[in-house]
Amino acid sequence: MYPVMLNLEGKNILIVGGGRIAKRKVNGLQGEGAHITVIAPEIDAEIERMDVACIQHPFIKQDISQYDIVFITTNDDDVNKQVMECVYDNQLVNDCSNKSNSNFFNVASFKHEDMRIMISSEGVSPEKSKALKHKIKALLK
Repeated sequence: MYPVMLNLEGKNILIVGGGRIAKRKVNGLQGEGAHITVIAPEIDAEIERMDVACIQHPFIKQDISQYDIVFITTNDDDVNKQVMECVYDNQLVNDCSNKSNSNFFNVASFKHEDMRIMISSEGVSPEKSKALKHKIKALLK
């Protein structure tokens, strides 16, 4: 894996799933200038109040070529498989339930003064990354 920061200004992002993980992804992406769409049969009320497009119905095999980045945040293996069958080679995909389906991983990050500090376990242990982020943040206070 090669670590980078992405300029998301004007990028189209699809989040499949409308629960806790989807909400975390939307929170992290907001303010980055991306166009975010969430699709799920049920979408968390907090997500619906955010500045994102919400499509409240189950994911169906469809043309998702207009999206630059796809996050799969469901706990339904059949839906996750359907999404993977629809993605294109040129899309960045993060399957939150199956690391092997992902071609990128999120990092735990925070801003400190004029720095952005990032920690990655390359998808192996997001919990450990988050815990280490909090420890480092506390040291810098």
